[in-house]
Amino acid sequence: MKNKWIPFILAFVCTFSNFIIVQAAVDAKPTTSKIYVNGEQKPCAAYYINGNNYFKLRDLAYALNGTTQQFSVDWDEQRHAVMLTSGQRYQPVGGELEEIQETASANIVSSNVIVDGQTIHVQGYTIKNNTYFKLRDITNIFGISVTWNDKNNTINIETGQGEYNTRNLTAKEIYNRCSDAIFYIETFDIDGDALSSGSGFFLDKEGKAVTNFHVLKNAYSAVITIPDGTNYNVKGVLGYDMKGDLAILQVDGNNFPFLSIGDSDEITSGEKIYAIGSPFGLSNTISEGIVSGINRTIENIPYIQITAAISHGSSGGALLNEKGQVVGVTSAGLAVGQNLNFAIPINAVSTLDSSSFYTFAELVEEYTLKEYHERSKPFEKVVLEEEPNDLLETSQLVESGDSVVGNLGATDLDNYYVFCGSPGVMEVYCYSEAEHFDKVALLAEDMYGNIEMLGEFAELENGETGIYLLMPVLEPGYYHFMLGLGEVVPKNTEMDYVFYYQFTPEGAIK
Repeated sequence: MKNKWIPFILAFVCTFSNFIIVQAAVDAKPTTSKIYVNGEQKPCAAYYINGNNYFKLRDLAYALNGTTQQFSVDWDEQRHAVMLTSGQRYQPVGGELEEIQETASANIVSSNVIVDGQTIHVQGYTIKNNTYFKLRDITNIFGISVTWNDKNNTINIETGQGEYNTRNLTAKEIYNRCSDAIFYIETFDIDGDALSSGSGFFLDKEGKAVTNFHVLKNAYSAVITIPDGTNYNVKGVLGYDMKGDLAILQVDGNNFPFLSIGDSDEITSGEKIYAIGSPFGLSNTISEGIVSGINRTIENIPYIQITAAISHGSSGGALLNEKGQVVGVTSAGLAVGQNLNFAIPINAVSTLDSSSFYTFAELVEEYTLKEYHERSKPFEKVVLEEEPNDLLETSQLVESGDSVVGNLGATDLDNYYVFCGSPGVMEVYCYSEAEHFDKVALLAEDMYGNIEMLGEFAELENGETGIYLLMPVLEPGYYHFMLGLGEVVPKNTEMDYVFYYQFTPEGAIK
């Protein structure tokens, strides 16, 4: 029976010559096979020589941009060698992915290729001042799967498979492979002022990406910066889990490098891991550590406990295993301990519904309503006053459902601010058993200082007398309120107080 599989060996070209010719020229005919990379047809300058197919190396690198097996191609004149660096995006020089029509003369040559610092001896052909290498020589290094479809006369190249993924990678290899898919993110508030910053990483080449929900909290726009310094706007959010602290972004762009997804259920304590993020804005910082523990639950969120260093700004970054697969989203650390850092398992991302699309304004309005229904009751969530907060510029942020415990002096002013994500009503209940509490004034204003309201002494729900303030919120934004003594009292006067803040969005009560 005739074997239906046609043997083939593919080879790729770099635009470098000066190799030693070792045998006589042969005919190179344009290949008739169609080439597919991850299911997408690609035009390639391909030749058929002595029963095998040969392709340009730069074509392969260009076609693999944005995949887990992308690599850069350079020429080292001093070493007289082709330099391939895994994980780095290929920068086109022109002439990539162009089809050929005519038979050409080919000469076999020998050369050295240096892959991530390791020298590999390979053979290829020079055709019209370009050098072509065997595909199998390259795919065995980078973990690229190649299959042949005899019926359709197609060559199918698939990433995310192959020998390269069976061995553990060095820190350098992981950084080279993964860092381009991890970005720095800055968010901006309703006034366009800088709000927060963090990290994130791409899930696909079309701009689907992950970060922590808390990085986006109260944001009305966001911009990411990829490692080469290019900025991209975030169009909106595809899905989120407020309690689970995850969000899926849609970045405005395409052809991004992205990470290979691992299985966080398979990680074990003692396993080596790497974290890449932007602590304090230091983009693409890599740290190394081990898994300290799995299934750590903090405030009902399951975490992976790690020793890899993360800091403020690392939130939303990638936790990677030794295969270079993302297994977690770096999220938090305990400042009171040593190397007590945490990441959300990547499997939690797959459970998010990403079929919707929210602008930032729509997102804020939706989760503001959710927060109202899930708000804490008085004294369920106690927050301490943070000094200094005597000035408007040093106001302390308070969230709906917070019960704040503070201390007020004779010449003291305590300033607080809140963010209301939709029209509605803000309420503050303030109480103290101290002498002279009846001299305390509670003043609130909107973000423009146009609406001012004073709290009034009234009987509270618990039967005690306190200050009650109800203020209409006409539009989303920041609102402020201040506690102070409205009348002269003894200089040594100090009083402890507690207040409960609640925001009720428009339409929350029907």
